[in-house]
Amino acid sequence: MFDPLEYDSWYDRHRELYEAELRALEDLVKKYPSPKLEVGVGTGRFASRLGVEYGVDPDENMLRYAAKRGVKVIKAYGEKLPFPDEKFYAALIITTLPFFSDARAAISEVHRVLKPHGGLILAFIPRDSLFGRRYMEYQRKGDPRFKDAHFYTLEEVETLLEDLFYIARIRSTLIGKEINLDVLEGYNPEASFVVVEGVKIPR
Repeated sequence: MFDPLEYDSWYDRHRELYEAELRALEDLVKKYPSPKLEVGVGTGRFASRLGVEYGVDPDENMLRYAAKRGVKVIKAYGEKLPFPDEKFYAALIITTLPFFSDARAAISEVHRVLKPHGGLILAFIPRDSLFGRRYMEYQRKGDPRFKDAHFYTLEEVETLLEDLFYIARIRSTLIGKEINLDVLEGYNPEASFVVVEGVKIPR
């Protein structure tokens, strides 16, 4: 469990990284009409900046911060979303993929609540990236925040999306050991922040 104050202050202490992540996300998110949802909204740092109205998270303390930022919050897990079918035009999962107990179930739930041809904007920290290796080292050293985390490769993400979403676009940023903040189209194997836009495949 993350301390919400410590978690939230990361974005202030690493403002240039946060802004690069927002640049990678912004036009992918904003091309979809409202309403939109963030699954694993945390303190609302992304939802509030990207115009995402709804957010779910299992952590009540995190949700208090998100609510103060104007997000309509509901305490819930990504594997069981408290919304009817086809409610949203877009759904975001931003760096929370490693923390789902069943990532495929969470992706399936996002598919269910998206309108036909709705968008999943999934941003993740690749397992073999600089940040991914760093967090896995924390895990090996017993850091309770990462106790049950599973970091993914792009190939594993593609498998999670299989038959539910087709991948329309991929972007990369936070690249290499020097951390290049440019946003590049396509997948860069040295990127620590990769954004996948998936479009819902109707069932």
